[in-house]
Parts: sequence; C-alpha cells; structure tokens
Amino acid sequence: MTTHDGVPKSGMEVLRMKDRVGVKLSVAVDSYAQLLASVLARSDLYVAATISDNVAHVLLDLPVSWAFGKLDAMNSVDRARTVVVTQGSHTAYSDVIASYHISGVVPAGNEAEIVSSIYAASAALRTYHWQSNLTYMELRVTRLLLKGYDTESAAKELRVSSKTINAHVSNAIGKLGLDSRSQYVAALYGQHRA
Repeated sequence: MTTHDGVPKSGMEVLRMKDRVGVKLSVAVDSYAQLLASVLARSDLYVAATISDNVAHVLLDLPVSWAFGKLDAMNSVDRARTVVVTQGSHTAYSDVIASYHISGVVPAGNEAEIVSSIYAASAALRTYHWQSNLTYMELRVTRLLLKGYDTESAAKELRVSSKTINAHVSNAIGKLGLDSRSQYVAALYGQHRA
C-alpha cells in the first residue's frame, strides 16, 4: 500500500513496485486530477512524486495551452517521459504540443490510449505521429502565437526576421485552409478540426 503521495509504506512494496509503472501527474487545479483518477485506478499504475525510470509524467492540458509553461520549464530528458492529455481535437494543436519532443499527446476521452501512452512514456518511447502537414518551424511559430507573442516578439525569440515569421504563419494558414491569423489562432484554441 502506498501513501497518498505514492511513497511505499513497506520494503516489500518497494520490491513489488520495482517493475510497475508510476505516474507523476501535473494539473493546473488539483480537482482536475479526478479526470484521470478512474484511469489510474483501473490500471496497474501508482502515483509517483518525481519523474524517473518506470515513471511517466502526465500533464493534463486544462485549460488549453496550460501545458506550454510546464513544458518550457522542463529539461529534454523529462519531456521524453511526458504525455500530454488534451481535450483538444485540432491536429495542428496536438502537433504544436508534440513539437516539444515529448513522448505523446492523447485525447482526454480515450482511456486505452492514455494508459498505453503512459507505459511508453515511462520508458521514454516516443509514440506520437504527426497529424498536420506543418513543418517544425511552422509549429514553433504557432506555439509562440498561442502563447500571445506578436510578430516582432516571435521574430526576436526565434532570431529570425518578421518577414520569416509572417511567411511561416501564411504557410500554416494556407495548409490548414484558413483565411487569417486570427482565424488560425481561434481554431486552435477553439479546438476545431481543420
């Protein structure tokens, strides 16, 4: 039996947990953890305090784009063990999250996919398959737009010209069949499929 923070109560449990997969859950609001409680309860997973071998980090992306700040603060090793569970359905939004080089991005409603992604992430296996046809640079620019950057600040952040930023935005808008930058950002935040 573990305590509420996932720490084993006995030495015997340490031996049993050695081969089990753990989950470090990160949420914006503690009550959001209940959204995944049933998934964890039905699986042979335990709650862990830190990311390590056999422990996956699960970020619940509620509200939309909350995961960006957490992913920005993480090192690449921890991101490789991270799964982002999102309520979104827009392919480009999922790709923007995946562009952080994480293990996976899964929809909140798919319990089987969440569990399999947790197991993969615990071994730092990347399972995500790109869904939009946006380039990595278009995804990086989109990430900055979703974080509230304007053209000038995005150009400064990425050390490119404003003209380059505008070209990437224009290409992304065209590929997704949208008409404007505001429509593009609204579609990703609104989570509508392109």
